[in-house]
Amino acid sequence: MVFCGKCGKDNPVGAKFCENCGATLDATSVKQQTPYATGDWLSHEHAGFLPRLVAWIIDTIILGIVGRIVAIPFGTSYSYGYDMGYNTGFNLGSIGTILTAIVGLAYIMYFEGGKGATPGKMVMKLKVIGTDGRMPIGYGTAFIRWIGKIISTVVILLGYIWILFDKDKQGWHDKIANTFVVKE
Repeated sequence: MVFCGKCGKDNPVGAKFCENCGATLDATSVKQQTPYATGDWLSHEHAGFLPRLVAWIIDTIILGIVGRIVAIPFGTSYSYGYDMGYNTGFNLGSIGTILTAIVGLAYIMYFEGGKGATPGKMVMKLKVIGTDGRMPIGYGTAFIRWIGKIISTVVILLGYIWILFDKDKQGWHDKIANTFVVKE
């Protein structure tokens, strides 16, 4: 891929003109875009438990709203009208639960893997970086981190509590995916 120096749009290799703005793509206007943000992210202070908890609460609220919207047509709304004779959807509960999990995975992969932070982390001015300093961490690492979050949760949240005692303020999911959460 080649990137237009004028608008930043990626274009197919060998293209003579930018598909977005029409600028001529030559040696002076074409640049290879680095997939990672510049800056020395490893020099930033590691985020502690409390700011990460607040970011998690914000993300949980967002995902809760989106998850309920996705789940309602499949009969998996466990709040509104629960056990009150209010039936939603086609009673395909497990499909709604799977879709809700997929939405959560997509949220984590898009924001942490592609943007460097979820909306909750953005509000708290936190970034997820690789232990090698790369940011964003990429979709593969974000997936591994998501799996690590499941492990951190299943073991009575011990993987998250670990942040309080770890010298690098890493939870189990951070250690599994080789990531840090730092302050901007």
